[in-house]
Amino acid sequence: MEPDLDPIDDQLRRRRWRILRVALPYGHGLDPLPAWVKTPEQFIGWLIGRLTPQALHNYFEDLEEIAKQTCDLELLRLARKYLAAR
Repeated sequence: MEPDLDPIDDQLRRRRWRILRVALPYGHGLDPLPAWVKTPEQFIGWLIGRLTPQALHNYFEDLEEIAKQTCDLELLRLARKYLAAR
């Protein structure tokens, strides 16, 4: 985390990380993250090796729906980026 983040930006970033973790398919959300995972892109790279292609697609569809419901454009862009790539 960047130390000079505005408190609102810091809160949004933490919320997004929680959403990324909570949206994981059942049985995958409680494992500790490796120390090298620091960004959403690294998190996605880590997920690609752990989930089946269908589970990964479903994960991004769920993220897209959550982003729409919470009006989180950054999360929506992330989900759509990976949905379009698959």
